[in-house]
Formats: sequence, structure tokens, C-alpha cells
Amino acid sequence: MKILALDSSQNLQSFAVYDTILEKFILGEAFPGKSSEIIEKLKNSFLDNQLKLKEIGLLAVNLGPGSFTGIRNALCIVKTLALELKLKVFTTNSFELLRLEKDLSDNTPIAIPAFKNNFFISLDSNYNSLKTNFFSAIDTETALYEFSSENLSELIIKLLLHKNILSETKSDFDTLRFDPNILKPYYLREPSIGKKEVKTPQHS
Repeated sequence: MKILALDSSQNLQSFAVYDTILEKFILGEAFPGKSSEIIEKLKNSFLDNQLKLKEIGLLAVNLGPGSFTGIRNALCIVKTLALELKLKVFTTNSFELLRLEKDLSDNTPIAIPAFKNNFFISLDSNYNSLKTNFFSAIDTETALYEFSSENLSELIIKLLLHKNILSETKSDFDTLRFDPNILKPYYLREPSIGKKEVKTPQHS
């Protein structure tokens, strides 16, 4: 099986393809620029390596948090491919990837730099309740971490392999993968695009 992973949550856009038969990465690229460029880069890389989309057996993507536009674009690509090719999708998030990269315990509180001196904060590995681990200013008890890996798509696949999702003895692959129709990003706060600020009337 060949696994295609995408990530546009950080400053570098990336993709990677891992061959489970050869047990190695056969394609991968990380580059600065707009997340909208990832489709063209991916297309050219597939052509250069004589790889076809129909050879892909599983998709993987980072749901964030991170760049609002980047996450949205990556999810759009993955949803389209999943529906067209009838593939399952392995999902993860930036906190889970960072815990793997830094070899941190599940209960280690971590913060990821966002913008304007704000941070994305995860108190533990209960990622189903990330909405309560809100976008906030950092506190003194939360350690700040940044990714050292340039290609986070490769890190996504390493996490998938680390969790042994593809094992025939595991039911995760068949029962716990997300339906591409309901994939949702971890924004950690609602996007404000298109929303008007409501001003409180001032009384004299």
C-alpha cells in the first residue's frame, strides 16, 4: 500500500508518499509559499516519479491547529481525493505530532506559537475536547514547543506507523477512521471571516 499525507498547517507546505511494501518514503517535498500551490507541486512530483493517484491506498492529513487557510486547503484536497478514489483518511493534529516528535508524555501540557503573542494550547492528549483547550495567551506552567521537522507530512505517516494503525490485528483501520464528509479542522476558535463586530451601545 502507498500512503499519501498532506500538511499545510505551518509555514512550510508539505506532502509525502510512503510505500508499506518497500517500507520507505518514495516521495516527499516541503516548500515555503502559499498552501494553494500544493496541488501543482503534488501533480508535478507524481509525474516526475511516474506515480499515479490510483496507486494510493490511504490518505493522511493534519487537522491543525495552525494556519486557517492552510488547514482548510489541505482538508479540501484530502476530501476530494478520498471521495473520488473511495479512500479512508487517517487524521491527526499538531499537538499529537509534536508529542511524537519531542517524545513527550500524553499528559504534558504544550503550547504552539500562533500569532500576535498568542498560542495554541493542549493540556493533555484528550483531543476530543480541544474546544475547551482554547486559543489563549501562554501561562507559566505550559512549555512552548516548535516543530523541528521540515516535512510534517512525513511525521504524520511516522505517527500512523507508530500507532500501528495498519496492523491486521487492529480494528482501528476499519472502524475508527473518519468519514471524509465530516472531517473538521481544529481551529480552536471560530473563524471571524465575514462576521461583523457587534458594538455595545454606549449610554451617557
